[in-house]
Amino acid sequence: MTSTRTDVMFVGVDRAIFAASFAAQLRRSKIPVAFTATERFAQSLDAVDAPDTRDLYWIARLSFICDHRHLDRFDAVFAASFDTEVGRLPGEQRGQQPAPVHPETDEVLNPMRRTSDQESEAAQSLPWATLPSATFDADDELGDDGETAIPELQPSAATDELDRPFDLLDEAELTRVGDLLESSMIEWPERRSRRRLLSTSGGRVAMRQTLHGAMRTGGDIVKFVQTAPRSVPRRVVAVVDVSGSMESYARAYFHLARPLALRRDAEVFAFSTDLTRVTSSVRLRTPAEAIDSLGESVGDRFSGTRLASSLAKLLRHRTWSTLVRGATVVVFSDGWDSDDPDELGRQMRRLALRAHRVVWVNPRAAADGFEPLAGGMAAALPHCDAFLAGNTARSLDSVVAAMSDA
Repeated sequence: MTSTRTDVMFVGVDRAIFAASFAAQLRRSKIPVAFTATERFAQSLDAVDAPDTRDLYWIARLSFICDHRHLDRFDAVFAASFDTEVGRLPGEQRGQQPAPVHPETDEVLNPMRRTSDQESEAAQSLPWATLPSATFDADDELGDDGETAIPELQPSAATDELDRPFDLLDEAELTRVGDLLESSMIEWPERRSRRRLLSTSGGRVAMRQTLHGAMRTGGDIVKFVQTAPRSVPRRVVAVVDVSGSMESYARAYFHLARPLALRRDAEVFAFSTDLTRVTSSVRLRTPAEAIDSLGESVGDRFSGTRLASSLAKLLRHRTWSTLVRGATVVVFSDGWDSDDPDELGRQMRRLALRAHRVVWVNPRAAADGFEPLAGGMAAALPHCDAFLAGNTARSLDSVVAAMSDA
């Protein structure tokens, strides 16, 4: 058996995208993948120096497999993805050969297959449609004991779609949840305006209006005109991460950003390797039209992540930078960044000084034992006013409350 070095296979491919794509391939083959397994796999790839194919097999197996009954399916997916077979430990037996796997439909794993030690092509863009995490059918031999794909976030049988993680929702369920989010968006952050309102229940005396009314009575003040403070909506700037590691959540977050842009003075940006303003796209009449327009306007979706560069572009742009001043900025990202963490910390500090409030939504924060150990997330966290999970529709209530500083 010939080993293929992963440092050659990874040329032009972001490792976070590769980890997320391989996890999705396992889910499509009905292998349960834990919520933190993808992050653990990506971190392990960085920890091992120049692994060969056998090392890659064991890294993936230890990261994703928790039950020996899934080994046959895992071996089939690995063999089909990398065009090679890796032997098991002595004493391990292979069971019945599972159904064949066809990774050629995966546009990220396909360039990773062994190609006579030649450099692989860069990964292409993926469609906006997301796939749910694998759950077993009632007649599946692996699903008799009621397993689910994400044990850490397993909902009870009575919980509805509001309590299910976004990456467990299929297309129809995600659309229903999106409609519910758009109809229930009633709270909005406000700011104190310099203008004041006339008040009949007490307040500050408005001398100009009071003296103007006294002209009708020969200069005698008969009635004091009082005013009260006036509040106006505060601008919201939503920055949504559409990189490969956020594929399962990006569409749900756009459903939350859509009512912000439709009903109030909100701006929506999407970033992966570059920053794109998508406010006009999310303001289209129907959610389907908005998603189609996003697919056309964001060409680098589901690719790498350059968060620091994207925030720098937002803060240096001639017109976009004015939108941030005094606004509530909501960043939807898992914090995986290929830029320098120190640079991200500097940009987040600039953002925090210019904005009124910075809210960071990281869906991976819902996992048990989560710690912000990723370099980008650790650098950005000290400059955030709120750090929330936002991995379900119900948990987005806390996001809306954090936006309003409630």
